[in-house]
Amino acid sequence: MRIPWAFLSRFRVTSLTVMVASLVTARAEGQLGATVANWAVPSSGSSSRNTGGRTTMGDVTSPTPFIGATPCRIVDTRQAAGPFGGPSLSAGVPRNFALLSGPCTGLPAAVGSYSLNITVTNTVGPGFILIYPQGGSAPVVSTLNYVAGQTVANAAIVPAGTGGGITVVAGVSGTDLIIDINGYYAPTPGTATNYFSVINSGLYAIYGETSNSGAFAAGVYGRATAGPAQGIFGETMSTADGSVGVFGRATPSVGNNAGVAGQTNSATDGASGVFGNASATNGQTVGVWGQTRSTTDNASGVFGTARGASGATHGVFGRTLSSTDFATGVLGEAKSTTGQVIGVAGVSSSLVSGWGVAGGLVDAGGNLTVYGVLGSATGVAADLTGPPWGVFAFGNLGATGTKHFVEPHATDPSKVILYSSLEGREVGTYFRGTARISGHEAVIEVPEDFRMVTDEDGLTVQLTPVGDLATLAVVSQDLNHIAVKASKDVTFHYLVQGVRRAFKDLQPVRIGYEFVPRSPADTMPAFLTQEARRRLIANGTYNADGTVNMATAERMGWAKVWREDAANRRAAPLARPQTGPERSEGPGR
Repeated sequence: MRIPWAFLSRFRVTSLTVMVASLVTARAEGQLGATVANWAVPSSGSSSRNTGGRTTMGDVTSPTPFIGATPCRIVDTRQAAGPFGGPSLSAGVPRNFALLSGPCTGLPAAVGSYSLNITVTNTVGPGFILIYPQGGSAPVVSTLNYVAGQTVANAAIVPAGTGGGITVVAGVSGTDLIIDINGYYAPTPGTATNYFSVINSGLYAIYGETSNSGAFAAGVYGRATAGPAQGIFGETMSTADGSVGVFGRATPSVGNNAGVAGQTNSATDGASGVFGNASATNGQTVGVWGQTRSTTDNASGVFGTARGASGATHGVFGRTLSSTDFATGVLGEAKSTTGQVIGVAGVSSSLVSGWGVAGGLVDAGGNLTVYGVLGSATGVAADLTGPPWGVFAFGNLGATGTKHFVEPHATDPSKVILYSSLEGREVGTYFRGTARISGHEAVIEVPEDFRMVTDEDGLTVQLTPVGDLATLAVVSQDLNHIAVKASKDVTFHYLVQGVRRAFKDLQPVRIGYEFVPRSPADTMPAFLTQEARRRLIANGTYNADGTVNMATAERMGWAKVWREDAANRRAAPLARPQTGPERSEGPGR
């Protein structure tokens, strides 16, 4: 019987949901489950179950992620009889295929739709293929049209039906059917185990930027409201210089804008507004890098806030495991020379265990060795000195300059009073007071706190008579009592000094790397005192013009380390080209 072409032409060649480029080729006969050639697939699909074609905006659904699989032959009716083999399709007789239990591996228990390539061959006469979700209604459009003796193929996205199955009908004339699969679309958008993944070996995997100068404009904004969650989590495993877990940039010079803004309202430990981690053990890696060029007050390169009233929450937490110079857990830069600009600002509203900004060092085994906090609600003190602390160090506190405290002047508002700490070659302890000689004798009781921290060896006592001349002597001393005798009964002042037991063997001269140049191109730091600069020139670290003394660098082995580090960097894969946002002004400047 001849079928009028006008009858066949009403079956438009389209897929049930999303059409991809057609593929017409002869298919060689092969075993079910065999690997086949791949074809192009859109990166996101729809799980729409509308079987009548798109009609209104109500048909449009949220995209779901595509999960690729090894291209595989899942149906071939030329094969022996079976659920995925023969016999050939008869005209007008529907046939179901439970693809999830087919011969191709790697398919999950549930899918939203399939990426298929449909091929017909050994066609008996003119006809068409209808393909739709099992249990649904047959559509009024065809996936594929054919004529007698033709081998033709078309790629289509087909929603899954009952039990993940699909139904195929050959219209008008029978044919052999071949179905190949190269992936599927997840049934729902991203979850913990079903997520969107953006992977790019070129410039950026994810890049956010805003040119809006309005308040709260953000390049990338992340928010976590409960549990130990992250609003934005960035991580880089690259050992190459310039690799970035999360990079944000806000270009306007005005407005309350943010390159990266993160917020968490959770009071649970570990909740983070922005969390960055650079886990490489070498290379100039950065967990989080922020920059602002705005001259407006309160503009921030990176700003983090933790508003929970309890819990060890962090406004910004950064960590790097790299041992290379300038490896940074969190680096903030504010380039403007005017305005109250901030490189990194951290604020915590918790007065229980909150930290504004915290930084630490770990050893090769990942054990925390020392860490310091800016703005700390924790720390051991019960008097008015804290907590809270402006700065608290869990470990030694060092500086190349002196340590000062500043108080306001009592009468002149333009002046302050600047006092500086005593410095010595030991970690000293002391207590002092006033006592009275009675019967030519006196006993000074040693305070309990002094006994706990002071070594018994090395105690010294100074005695000063008050009101009259007298001879005073210490007849015995230990960490419990100090016995004093005098030529007459007088009032006297005393000063008892010792050394902290934990640091009694401290040696002032030691091996140190605080002033070692970081590279051959380094220059003498401008923050050094004139005396420190003079010594570094005298000992051969730097030349008189501030450049590195390469003869000393070779002799001390520094130059060898620099060359090895440079070779390692050249060998490391480049994380991304040094183009786009002005990355050259980052930590590698």
